Amino acid sequence: MPRLVGQRSNTGANITSLIILLAIFGVLSEYFGVIDIVPGFGREGQYFQLKFRATNEQIIQQPNQ
Repeated sequence: MPRLVGQRSNTGANITSLIILLAIFGVLSEYFGVIDIVPGFGREGQYFQLKFRATNEQIIQQPNQ
């Protein structure tokens, strides 16, 4: 698609916006514990916890089927 005469392309602004959005996504992922690149940064424990976690005792008590 041809450019309009006299109009400048804003590729630089698009790339800058993309880099800023990726940086924000990376910081939020680190904070919520999805990734762990920086030790000691973020919330304590996991943010996305499973509703049910079976313990070893519960697994051992189940009869074999």
